[in-house]
Parts: sequence; C-alpha cells; structure tokens
Amino acid sequence: MKKEHVPTPIHKLSEFVSYLEKLPNGFTLSRGHSKDYSLLPGAFRKSSDGKRLYSKHDIQLFLDDFRNNSYPYLKNPTAIYSEKEWMVYAQHFGIPTKLLDFTYSHITSLMFSLENAFSEKSSDDGIIWFLNPKKLNLKSTNNENSKIYTISDNASENALDKANGPIAATCKRINERIHAQNGLFVYFQEENYHLALEEYCDESILRKITINKEAKKEILKSLHSLGMGYTSIYPELQSVSKDILLKKNIEEYVKNLEENNYDA
Repeated sequence: MKKEHVPTPIHKLSEFVSYLEKLPNGFTLSRGHSKDYSLLPGAFRKSSDGKRLYSKHDIQLFLDDFRNNSYPYLKNPTAIYSEKEWMVYAQHFGIPTKLLDFTYSHITSLMFSLENAFSEKSSDDGIIWFLNPKKLNLKSTNNENSKIYTISDNASENALDKANGPIAATCKRINERIHAQNGLFVYFQEENYHLALEEYCDESILRKITINKEAKKEILKSLHSLGMGYTSIYPELQSVSKDILLKKNIEEYVKNLEENNYDA
C-alpha cells in the first residue's frame, strides 16, 4: 500500500530553519531534489511507461566496467576492498547503482533543491525528504536491529542483502566529494527493485517538504549571504566556476528587485 506523505510548503529560509527546529529527533538524514521524483536508486529507475531502465545484468556490467577502467585515475585503488565499496565510489561518478544518497547536512539538501533556481528549466517546486535511518533499519530487520550498517565490513555487507527492505549504511570517506557531502546511503536489494522508499515508509520514518518554485531565488540569495555555495558541496574546480556564475546571477536578481521596488 502506498504511503501518504503530505508535504510542508516552504517559502523562505526562516521557514526552513523553523521546520528543522521542530523536526523530531532521529530524522538525521535528508535528500534534496530540484523537482519531485520517486526515491529509487539509479539502478532501479523506471521509464515513463513504468519499465525498468536497466537490467540486473546491466548494473553488474556497469560496475565491472567502472572498476576495470578507473584504476589510472584513482589515488589509492587498493584501499577499495569490496564490491559494495566500489559501488559507493561508482555512485559518486554517475554510475547507476543500488544506492540512494542521503546526507547529514540538511543545508546541503536545501542547496540541491535550489540547484536550478536561475535556470530557464526551473519550473518545479524543490523537494527535500527527511529520513530517520534507525527506524528504517528496524523496519527492514523486523525490529531486530537499528544500527547503521558499515559497507566494507563483510558481516554487515551480507546483512544488507538479507534485509527485508531498503536499509541505511555508511562507509569510509573514500574521496573528497563523499567527505564534503557528509553522506550516508540507503541500499536497495535486487528483489525490491520496484519499491520506492516513499512507498515503503510512513511519516514516522520519512517526511517531505516542498520549496516553492517562486521562492527558490530568494532562498538561494539568503544562503549565499551566509557563505553557502557549490564548493561547500563539491570541493572541486568546477564548483568554483559554478559559484562565480551564481554570484553574478544573484547580483542581477538583487538589482532587478531594487529597480522594481524603486519603480513601485
């Protein structure tokens, strides 16, 4: 049975902060989207007609090819021991896997929900999901264990596949990007390929807010004034370029606001 998630609408940064202050203890993880879509990992995404985009064979082949071809670009490939650790690494470079990213940083999730604020494509409300990982793991282990499993520990990796549903897991900080996002993952078993997280969890485990599309620019301006930018999420050269363009967009936005207020 599909769970009902009635979203709380957010129109400004102060409302977002107020929501966080009232969020029950345990909702330590979040995930931000620039528009609304199901909480399914890349490996289990579906086409418009509801069919799976990638087969089980495709997903394994993607991971094998990534592992075989990435060695020349890795600083320390021997530090990646298991297949699931390779899955974590591949996930952060665009390979569809059975992992869904979450972060302990709710501000990072807010940034993701605002990512296209100054784009012509920005015509949707942003979405942020908040997750209680310990309650999720209790549900998926029949109330036997609420611990956050660790990828690279053999016993924990076996437990991930034996769980009854999606389960929260962590891993060592393999690279700078993973470290900067302060992340954790929800692992989906192959037999649960059809089950989105929002269909599996009720509001005691998963909650939702919407960031009003008309408010995205103003909220992003407020975040920028607090020193938040794309380099806060991705500490790499490309983010420096994005922050330069973001600064220009915000300056033009503020200028237009001032001109409109003056004309009024």
